[in-house]
Amino acid sequence: TNRNTPTQEVHTMQQVQIKSIKQGAIFSKREDGPLYIRNHYNRKDMFGPACFSVSRFDDMNSETTMKPSKLVWVD
Repeated sequence: TNRNTPTQEVHTMQQVQIKSIKQGAIFSKREDGPLYIRNHYNRKDMFGPACFSVSRFDDMNSETTMKPSKLVWVD
C-alpha cells in the first residue's frame, strides 16, 4: 500500500545583523523568542549613539532600541 503523508515545511531561521534587514521586517531577538518589527533608524547625536527603533509584533506600544550590529533571527 502507498501511504501519503503530508510533508512538513521546515522553516530555517538565519542570524543576520539588524542593519541588513529592511524597515518593517519581522524578526526575533532569539531563535525561539517573540517577534519584533524593525522601525526607523536614529542617527548618532548629542543625545545618544546610532540605533534602530524596534517594537514587539503583538504590542506596538512597547518600543526599544538596538545597536546596528545586533544579531537577530529572520526567516
